[in-house]
Amino acid sequence: MVEPEDAIFEEREELMLSPTGGNPTLRIAHFLKPSVVSIDELPSPFLSAEPTISELENLPMKVQFKCWQRPNVKRKMWVGNLHSKYQSTWKKAGIYEAIMCSKFSIFRHQDLVLGLAEKWCPKTNTFIFPWGEATVTLEDMMALGGYSVLGDSVLSPLVTREMEEIHEILLDALKKTATSGSIIASQHSWLEHFMGNGSKYEHEAFLSYWLSKFVFPMPHYRIEKRNFPLAIHLARGTRIALAPAVLSNVYTDLGLLKEKLFASTKLDYKEVLISAPFQLVQLWAWERFTTFRPTPISITQGEPRLARWHRVKLLGIENVRLAIDSAGENFLWRPYAIALNHNWLFPKFYGDKEQWVSVDAALDKGLESYTRCLRACELVGVQSIQQYLPHRVAMQFGIDQDLPGYVARYSMDLSIAWSHYNRSYGDAKLYIPPRLFEADVTMRYFEWWRQSVSDQKDAIKNFVTRPQNSGIPQVYSGKMENYNVFVLPSSSVECHKVDIKDYVKKTNLLGTLSENKLAIDVKPLTVSLSQSISHSTANDGAPKKDSMIIPEAKVTQRQQSEGSTGEAGKSVADTAVRELGRSAKVAVHVKHNDRENSNHCTTEMPALELEARISRLERVVAELKAARAK
Repeated sequence: MVEPEDAIFEEREELMLSPTGGNPTLRIAHFLKPSVVSIDELPSPFLSAEPTISELENLPMKVQFKCWQRPNVKRKMWVGNLHSKYQSTWKKAGIYEAIMCSKFSIFRHQDLVLGLAEKWCPKTNTFIFPWGEATVTLEDMMALGGYSVLGDSVLSPLVTREMEEIHEILLDALKKTATSGSIIASQHSWLEHFMGNGSKYEHEAFLSYWLSKFVFPMPHYRIEKRNFPLAIHLARGTRIALAPAVLSNVYTDLGLLKEKLFASTKLDYKEVLISAPFQLVQLWAWERFTTFRPTPISITQGEPRLARWHRVKLLGIENVRLAIDSAGENFLWRPYAIALNHNWLFPKFYGDKEQWVSVDAALDKGLESYTRCLRACELVGVQSIQQYLPHRVAMQFGIDQDLPGYVARYSMDLSIAWSHYNRSYGDAKLYIPPRLFEADVTMRYFEWWRQSVSDQKDAIKNFVTRPQNSGIPQVYSGKMENYNVFVLPSSSVECHKVDIKDYVKKTNLLGTLSENKLAIDVKPLTVSLSQSISHSTANDGAPKKDSMIIPEAKVTQRQQSEGSTGEAGKSVADTAVRELGRSAKVAVHVKHNDRENSNHCTTEMPALELEARISRLERVVAELKAARAK
């Protein structure tokens, strides 16, 4: 019998429905613990009545992102010089992919990052959107950063005399490479001193540089001696759990940025310094917000997933807040479960069928990593401890969502908090949903969330200062470096027209979508399948006009030379997502103050709502194929 403290999941029959609403279905559902079955068991409301920042684009403060640096030629060269000799050591230590990620450049979309920070709730370490709760998780640290969730603590001490001697050598080099008149060594002088000098300890020096530059960056771009013990461990192939430490820093700085954004409404003009790798926050958003992200590029064999966003052009969004608030129906809860191409392999925890696995010493490392992502714990960083609450965002793991139970803080002591993160699983069982499964929420969660958002709006309406142009984000005209164009998706897509009358009365926009469509031969809908489809509803609970109810279908597979999976048996729905992810031509007709301007532009869009809706249909297509195979 599984002890309560060991159990990760619970299974029970519940009335379930889509987080956007629709017809509830009674079925067996799986939930992450702890969950509660009564609103009375929940703590006080988590939504705080804080005023909204009026203009994210013109804040009276300066934000510096110290970790957001573009790799230069010499840094890439240093990685290349050491790659063949030490790649096996990097893989053993769980940092190979993370080091490779540091070779790519991600253009910063500061307004998007600030818009996300505005939604941050430090009490739960989650984003609170009008349409749901989400956050950056340990899974994102693995998928986007290449960091390991398994291994020793980042605070592990040196344990041998040899390691202590190397530590002394690095400290001595720190003094020698310090710039004139300074007691600290710059990252540039450190690189110039060690790169290719034939030193016996070049590997440790490189890892110290990498940690100080990309993982735990410090002010003034200096080499941090605190990273030396960690670099020495990694150089010997010791696996270190960098993922929880990096995520702890991300949570800390999101809380700091949220605090400063709130203070800016009180005319606080101070500068805020962000040291956590916030490019991961932006990439988290790009992976999920399909309607206003840039078009990713194809990756080659062996490249990390982050490479698909290398130097892609940004989308200009006039009103980030409106774009985020209206993106609920298009939000991809499980972006890593959708096939890209044959050059990116699914981890083992993205299977085509559901399964229960015993969590024991014989558990595969990949599945053990996934288990770590699902368990509430304390995240130990180099200077912080943050609470990790995956049960609040279960749908990001393909798990159904119920009312999230309260989790008390375990300890603020670093060693005790680490032992809590690294605790054993006991006799726990791991539930792995099919990768194409779309999770739902319970009826009580749906009602609770809707009421919570309503209460939040009532509480802050007296504080809100609306921007002068609070309507639909408009298309930028003229030349913009590193930018493409974003037009807010419609709430209705019919006959290739985009209807935005619900968003702004003074703007008329007509969209002509590309002719790429999913070829479907329609057959009568079966009852069993209809019960598994999530239906979109309007705010009043009535079905929307554009709700897509897909009957039992025969899907015609259109093979493409570019972006093809190249693997037999790959999901047809994955091909459909790529097919629909091509560019769209949009003709824009704008009227302001009885004066008309017509502009035509070509923009790379991920097929607006269609890509997200197709992801909701993947499960149905998979079930159809399985049924026909029988």
